[in-house]
Amino acid sequence: MPKSIFIDPKEVRKPQILKIKDIPINQYKPDIKKETKKYGEEKLLKIYYDMLIIREFESMLNSIKIQGSYEGIEYKHLGPSHLSIGQESSVVGQCVHLGIEDFIFGSHRSHGEVLAKCLSAIDELDENTLLEIMQSYMDGACLKVVEKEHKGKIKSLAQDFVLYGVLAEIFGRANGFNKGLGGSMHVFFAPFGSMPNNAIVGGAADISVGAALFKRINRKAGMVICNIGDGSMGCGPVWEAIMIAAMDQYRTLWDKELGGVPPILFNFFNNFYGMGGQTSGETMGYQILARVGAGVNPENLHAERVDGYNPLAVADAIERKKKILLKGNGPVLLDIVTYRISGHSPSDASSYRSKEEVSAWQETDCIREYGEYLKKNRMTTSRQMDDLKREVILRITKALKLSASLEISPRVKADFFETVMFSNQYKDRMEDRTPEVLIPKKDNPRVKSLSHKYRFALDENGKAHP
Repeated sequence: MPKSIFIDPKEVRKPQILKIKDIPINQYKPDIKKETKKYGEEKLLKIYYDMLIIREFESMLNSIKIQGSYEGIEYKHLGPSHLSIGQESSVVGQCVHLGIEDFIFGSHRSHGEVLAKCLSAIDELDENTLLEIMQSYMDGACLKVVEKEHKGKIKSLAQDFVLYGVLAEIFGRANGFNKGLGGSMHVFFAPFGSMPNNAIVGGAADISVGAALFKRINRKAGMVICNIGDGSMGCGPVWEAIMIAAMDQYRTLWDKELGGVPPILFNFFNNFYGMGGQTSGETMGYQILARVGAGVNPENLHAERVDGYNPLAVADAIERKKKILLKGNGPVLLDIVTYRISGHSPSDASSYRSKEEVSAWQETDCIREYGEYLKKNRMTTSRQMDDLKREVILRITKALKLSASLEISPRVKADFFETVMFSNQYKDRMEDRTPEVLIPKKDNPRVKSLSHKYRFALDENGKAHP
């Protein structure tokens, strides 16, 4: 209880200087020999491939929204599409060291995060497990569509499964990962650790902390990443979540065997804009987002700014911070430097930023930079990179063809909503084990006191209680 912690007036009133620890900024140093030894050439190239998939997937959505077609396939999409073109390296790098037991929660701009997490899970899982997940999810509805024309390996099939499931969801189709009810801003795939996204700016923060708290209390494996943008730093719920995650009581009052602080990482994809407001120099005062950590706890939230344009720099940061979190020594804040070449949405003319700025970031394209890095170190060739691009376009085109067809991918019928809303069903508990409480319910003094009181003014016979 709090009264066990004595606040000494002599101690808190004495003169002293509060010293702040250093916060690292872009400290990763590329070393191809170490990276090759750590990941292997195949994995390094797969990172490039995953970035290509995400870029082409969102480029396709942009083309559909603006031109109404992609690769000769016409489709009119009336729903939202908040794209993250330019940020691919940051999301792919994040997932390199994550397992399916590690959860990510996102925002309205999370297509790339969902795809990166799912593609990473496909790499991690064996073929039998993948097939079991695809067959059991929604009774195999997504799988039945993509497997008809597929002749390759299970992992290749799983990639088609993910692309179709996400795109069908964006288009509001029954075969989408969430029956078409979540759409672009809420798409997720829980079996791979991609958890529900939230369209409200910063809305994922409190939910993520709750998930991390559940993991800690129930001794569940893995960590939780809250993926939000720099604009969310102006939202109260984000600060609330950070404060809940950083409470001293996890260390001072909780049983040590619980494992410490909930394993939560607040990951800010810092693209320097919140809609049309520039967080660097206009709407915020921190200048460097990682500085925020210094105001929360003595560890600065283990805060660090990372070059999000290098996927291996992000992977390195996640690996290091994951170790901290699993030891119960979090929470953690990462300031991932990135940039969205696309506007807030396809209709955004980007009038709030200069053409020179956008051009400068386009010239610093993360996919091109990483591809050149691999090519310079003889991990790939221009021809192989072109072949990968063609493969990706074919895969995306196939997903679009299947998702756009109302015959193949119908929408849910109206009566379906009755089965998922106002169903009068409830889940009694999340775990079967006995809850851990300070006092058994029967011995609780408040419960005892309430047991002698009446809930209603009249008894069962309609008479007033004595």
